[in-house]
Amino acid sequence: MTEPLYGIGASPGRTEGRARWLNTKEDIDAFEVGEVLLAKMTSPDWGEVFQKAAAVATEQGGMLCHAAIVAREEAIPAVVGIGPDLFQIKTGEAVVVDGDEGFVTRKE
Repeated sequence: MTEPLYGIGASPGRTEGRARWLNTKEDIDAFEVGEVLLAKMTSPDWGEVFQKAAAVATEQGGMLCHAAIVAREEAIPAVVGIGPDLFQIKTGEAVVVDGDEGFVTRKE
């Protein structure tokens, strides 16, 4: 694994999957079950994608942001508030999301 990117562990659990960046609601159609949702921040009109996601990681946010709350409701790991370093991860890369320890890392 590469160096972890730390943020706030906002929903517990640890999982891995393929990363998928979402920037707009239109990107949701490409999202597949079991992928890891990466976003600058999420929006309430993205609700359906959380039901498909294995985990979520965001550049911005805190314990009460949309991504954190919905991830807890859906019982999927979440790390929020990682900052601009999250953009190092590209769509399609295998990642590990650890909501207990608050980090995301590429899996090699």
